[in-house]
Formats: sequence, structure tokens, C-alpha cells
Amino acid sequence: MQYFGRGLIHNSMIVAQIMNEQLENILSQDSIVVVQATEWKNIALGFDSANKYNVFDQNGQQLGMAAEEGGGAGGWLIRQFLNSRRPCKIHIYDTQGQEVATGKKPFRLFFSEMSAFVNEQFLGRARRRFSILKRRYSIESKTPPFDIESSIFQFGKYTFDITRNGAPVATITKHFEGVMKMAFTQADSFSITFKDSRLTLEERCVLLFTLFLIDFDVFEQR
Repeated sequence: MQYFGRGLIHNSMIVAQIMNEQLENILSQDSIVVVQATEWKNIALGFDSANKYNVFDQNGQQLGMAAEEGGGAGGWLIRQFLNSRRPCKIHIYDTQGQEVATGKKPFRLFFSEMSAFVNEQFLGRARRRFSILKRRYSIESKTPPFDIESSIFQFGKYTFDITRNGAPVATITKHFEGVMKMAFTQADSFSITFKDSRLTLEERCVLLFTLFLIDFDVFEQR
């Protein structure tokens, strides 16, 4: 939302038109923490149901929830056979259960992607890129693109630095909460920290959905 002159006014008008107050509250946080909700039956039986997440601020105050669209029996079969490559939709809800944003992930055999939408309006897209020794993503929005490069040689705490023209703007981090806890609960905990105050709410929304794409690509069981 921080543009100069006419750009600032135009962008503010767009945000006011497509985003409600609850979504703005989520995206205006310095850090957003996303914790996957894991069901015991998934662990015991060895299959995954649709992903569900709780969304918090950095102080542990719940901001909302997120959930993968289930799709019934057909959706269950797709999840089992296509695993992390499956097409899906991720919906973000506020604390009252009202949907405030949607991420759409099409089927891709190799180079996954996820697009961010608010009230059916396209905001931007994150795409995985080819790389051998790094995990690379490009993130497109209505402003200059972002890039992610993350080493594959990480353990215990994974970081994905988001840059624009080489300058850091945000970081996505996954935390392991201990070997035994992860072995029995598989509860994934992620955070995104916004470092550039000039990021618009629309850009923050696209970057937040990039967090979910990274969860699918890197950490979901195959």
C-alpha cells in the first residue's frame, strides 16, 4: 500500500475494494504464524486428509484459519495418488469463519504454482523454478517480481528468503519442534516475517500463499 503519488492513491482504492477488515488485519501483522492441524487418524492409517491450518500473530493470538477444499471421495483419491502434485484450493478464513482469500494450485508434474485471489480478483502467482542444489521460486504480482532461493542442505530450521531486485523483503521459516514431537504429530509450523514496510497488502497476500505452496512442495509427505 506504500506507493508514491498517484500510485499510492490507486493502490489504496484497489485494496479498499477487494479486501475486508479481517483480511487486512491478518496481512498487516509483522509476522504471521501458520500451524498445520494434523489428525491422529492420518498418522495411524498412513493417509492424509485435506490440509487444515490455524493462523496466529507473533504473540500467539489467533487471526484465522486456512483449509484445503476437501472434494469428497474423489478429492481423497486425488490426494492419495497425486500427493503434493494434486490440484487444490486453499481458503483462508477469519476467526468468525468468513472466507477472506483463496489460493488456487493447479496440477503440475514438476514446477508447481499457486495463485492468490480475493473476491475472485487475481493478485499474483508463485511458481517453482528449476534448480539442482537450491529451491527456487519466482513470485509475480502487479509490481516488480520477487524471488526465492533456499539451500536444500538445511535441517532443523528451514528458511526461504524472499527478495526483490536482490534486496530482502520477507522470510518464510519452518520450525521443527523436536524429533519425537514431529515423529508422533507431524505438526508443521511455519512463519512469514515481512521486512519491507513498503510491501502492499496485495503483495503480502501473494507471499502468504507462497508459504502454503512451499508446504506442499517441500514438506508434505509423498
